[in-house]
Amino acid sequence: MNPDPIPSICLMGASCRAAAQSAARAGCTRILAWDDFLDADLLEIAQARSLADFPEDCSQSLAELQGIPLVLCGGMENQPDFIQRRIDQGMLCGVTGKMLRQLRSIESWQRWASESRIGWPTTVQDLSDPRLESIRSGSWMLKPAGRAGGVHVRAIASLEGLEHEAKIAPDPGNPTSNLWYLQEYIPGISIGVSYCTESSESTEPPRTQIVGIARSILSEELDAPLPWIYRGSLAPYSVSPTVHASLERFANTVAQSTGIRGLWQADFQIDPQGQLWLLEINPRWSASMELHEILQGFSWITEHVRILCNGASKGVPRKGSSAGQQVAKGILYAPHGMHLSVAQVDRLWGSGWHSSGWHSTLRELETAEFRLADIPQSDPAGVDFAEGMPIVTVLVAGGKNADLLEKIRQARSTVLGWFKTI
Repeated sequence: MNPDPIPSICLMGASCRAAAQSAARAGCTRILAWDDFLDADLLEIAQARSLADFPEDCSQSLAELQGIPLVLCGGMENQPDFIQRRIDQGMLCGVTGKMLRQLRSIESWQRWASESRIGWPTTVQDLSDPRLESIRSGSWMLKPAGRAGGVHVRAIASLEGLEHEAKIAPDPGNPTSNLWYLQEYIPGISIGVSYCTESSESTEPPRTQIVGIARSILSEELDAPLPWIYRGSLAPYSVSPTVHASLERFANTVAQSTGIRGLWQADFQIDPQGQLWLLEINPRWSASMELHEILQGFSWITEHVRILCNGASKGVPRKGSSAGQQVAKGILYAPHGMHLSVAQVDRLWGSGWHSSGWHSTLRELETAEFRLADIPQSDPAGVDFAEGMPIVTVLVAGGKNADLLEKIRQARSTVLGWFKTI
């Protein structure tokens, strides 16, 4: 449990539910959120509104946000101008617009990987690059430069038609402006590493600690509408001492180069030979962070805010629960177009993840078959989901990866079965 709860916080991004629950469990008394989904379990604890309706031109509403800590959630790492306007209007944030451009720059990623002695996949942003001649089936990935969640990532088998698909035209003055880039595919295990960086008020470099490491769920482990879309995560994930040292060295390099403060995350690949490769940096709250919080019984949102306000962290969280315990989350996507009735949505709420205290969160998952989160709002007319849209998040606990994955698959089958019977 964290001491000294924070009075107010503002969350912005595609889905703010997990960050809001972290703040609520830590005792935050006023949670503001601008969110894309406005799920029921977010509205239960936060004053939430649509991100698309943010009052850019309402001086009274903006004045109420002055001095409030801002936590970036999914997708906001690609909105540097929007974030800089919030900072200029008096909000507290761990990154500026300029930092976001640097932290999301492919050139920066390559440089920091090299300085940290971490692998960097061959990356191409120019269709005239001779390295494109080596493209063969499954060896290159086409990635969007300004999206999140892997929704638009796809494998490239040939150059035919690529010029029409991807406008790869680098702009040296704005590294984040490229619509697409091509990157060599590195086989192996994908991990997400969550970090927390304190402010540096002296000549000493900022201190960064690893919050936790999570493994991404693979395409062959859980059904999803697209090959590279985010399916979920398992935590904790153990790495070798050599890889762990590389992850720490990388974090220190990034922190010293940018001045980032608070929570941030980076994605890596560990190839079959154990080599670590950098994929990207996400300077925001990430999807796997709630898993580390559940295991540690600790609010990293509170630490993030404390760093923004005071520069340093006070609390030292315990690093895990009982030996061998793991937690996981999986995203249940609509397998086809669906219409859910009020009774069906209410059935989701009945298995919702509503734990309010840190002592009960892990225990609740240990004793339950599964719990659900990111539950849609009920509507008298029902709720429609297009094929491939996320319906709900499944949370489970267990002792082995295989057990967790089976629990998630069983939960998926159970929930989809509810939609047929109610």
